[in-house]
Amino acid sequence: MKKILLTTILLFPQIAYAVSTGGEAGHAPATISDWLFRIINFAVLAGVLGFLLLKFGKGIFVKRRIEIERQLREAEELKLAAKKRLAEIEERVRKKEEEIKAILEDARMSGEREKALLIEEGNKARQRLETHAKGRIEQELAKAKEELYIEAVNLAMGLAEKKIKRDFGSKEQDRLIEEYIIKIGEKRPW
Repeated sequence: MKKILLTTILLFPQIAYAVSTGGEAGHAPATISDWLFRIINFAVLAGVLGFLLLKFGKGIFVKRRIEIERQLREAEELKLAAKKRLAEIEERVRKKEEEIKAILEDARMSGEREKALLIEEGNKARQRLETHAKGRIEQELAKAKEELYIEAVNLAMGLAEKKIKRDFGSKEQDRLIEEYIIKIGEKRPW
């Protein structure tokens, strides 16, 4: 940095001189005394500016350096706080994800239990319906058999009655009545 400043200080008068004297007719070339005067003038000006800058600028630069250091410390503290906050948020997110997984697993297990319970209840209801239907069928079958038996008996009695009426005349009926009376009389002890 000092080399750049020194190079600039030494070259500035030459550049300024070259610009001021370039291409003008009627001017005499600069002498060494002109150059020397200009260099001394510039050196005094640069020295005064350097002195003022060191005297008054040093405090500004020191304050600025301190301010920058303070801001860097604050930025580092904020960075650490942000990292801590991020870690806390990531932990909360991880816990929430675990809670969500647990809730989903619980809901799935509950659904499985409910499904099994519904299937079991359905099977029981089916068995009850089958048992009830079998009982009802057996009842209806027994009732139908009884009705058929009664109808068969009635038909048989009707057919027997018709046959008796057709085969037995009044003489035959009188004879059967007398035989029956005789049988009854024999069985009586008087």
